[in-house]
Amino acid sequence: MTEPTYLAAVRESYDTVAADYAARVKSPAELDPLSRAMLVAFAETVRATDRGPVADLGCGPGKVTAYLAELGVPAFGVDLSPRMIALARWAYPWVRFTVGSITALPIAGAGLGGALAYCSTHHTPPAVLPSVFAEFHRTLAPGGHLMLAGYVGNDERIRPAQV
Repeated sequence: MTEPTYLAAVRESYDTVAADYAARVKSPAELDPLSRAMLVAFAETVRATDRGPVADLGCGPGKVTAYLAELGVPAFGVDLSPRMIALARWAYPWVRFTVGSITALPIAGAGLGGALAYCSTHHTPPAVLPSVFAEFHRTLAPGGHLMLAGYVGNDERIRPAQV
């Protein structure tokens, strides 16, 4: 099966900027209070339900994955960029990281207690999002949890479409 061109472009882009990205992306401790609280609440929720491990989907350099692990969550990371995964493995050798795509996760059906898509779906064309969300659903155990977060920028407002 041929890989969609947008996946190849995203992989190449992140492989190219991996080291700079890892140096610039904030650690969870540096995030705003609401973002930190949401991650802690997610960790507490998935620990309490004990349905299985948590996959940090689009984990980049692994900072959030390691944070979840430090909060007692059996977490592992998946990212499209082999260079991001190499940086994550180097920085957090006690956490498991795997190269993979959110469009076809290397995870058994109903195998996850939680899935975290933290700023990782914004490169996905809108027409592909339903299949990505179906993939999240396929991999989550019954009663599993999904945390989906995105970023629109500082002082920017999303404007409704003109009708």
